[in-house]
Amino acid sequence: MKIRAIATMVAILASASVAQAQAKFPPDADNAALRYWFALAEVQEPPQDDATRHLMEATLVGQAAWDESKLGPILDSNSDALRALQEATKLPECNWGFDYRHGARMPIWFGMRARLLSRLNQLEGVREMARGDAARAMNTWLAGIHFAQDVARGGPVIVALIANAIFLDNLQPLRNNAQLGKFGESQKKELQAVANVMPEDGFDWGAAWGVEFAIGDKALQEPSMTGKPESDERIRAYDEYMLAAQSALRDPPNKASSRLGNLESEERSLGDVERRVIPSLRTVMEARIRLAAEHHDLIQALAQKQSSAAR
Repeated sequence: MKIRAIATMVAILASASVAQAQAKFPPDADNAALRYWFALAEVQEPPQDDATRHLMEATLVGQAAWDESKLGPILDSNSDALRALQEATKLPECNWGFDYRHGARMPIWFGMRARLLSRLNQLEGVREMARGDAARAMNTWLAGIHFAQDVARGGPVIVALIANAIFLDNLQPLRNNAQLGKFGESQKKELQAVANVMPEDGFDWGAAWGVEFAIGDKALQEPSMTGKPESDERIRAYDEYMLAAQSALRDPPNKASSRLGNLESEERSLGDVERRVIPSLRTVMEARIRLAAEHHDLIQALAQKQSSAAR
């Protein structure tokens, strides 16, 4: 009986221990992509009637004042998606899980939803600014910039171009409001600190080109492209061109653009099959230059306003 009582007590204690363990939440993951996936799943398209679409576009570019009655419900219906986006930008890592080694491609809907989420985040900043909360608007747009940098992580050139558009969605209102003097001194100092450490072209375009390089190199070595693998000589010429282009993309945008003519000439000397797997270097260069120009304008606007205030 004594042994049975002890066994019963052990079972009760074990059961209580298990129950207590089951009451604990699992630890938070550091991978921002997990929350971004939730945001992308939750985001809802705004009404597609012409009046709403035109009002939204005009509001985003500063041609129309904020209209809470017409645009507020769009943001309210997307509050969960926007909150998930902004929480995700605080996490240190972002791995989307796309496996480009095996020919997987980013689904088209991913890019479309990421851009929609960015535009809604941009609009949320406009709403906050209209409410007089410049600090919150600034943080909302900075979260959008962080989202752009995370979108670009680990992807090929097409993903970098989507990230570039997202970056501009959120950089332009920061620049515009800085030029209009809408930020207070504390916000200007915070924003300038972020802008000073931000890459002028947003993120590492050379990394995106490297992913593209690896995808193309693998494709050229497989018979599926032309019925037979490309010759070693042609693949070697492709590799040399891709490495030269990647090196240029690691240079500052204006310096890199001076190398564009020579690189395009080298590309034209490659075989037709090799050229088909190479993205447009000119498009990439132009995207980098535009982003760098917007970044420069932001820094200039912050510096001018601070100088005026000092006088």
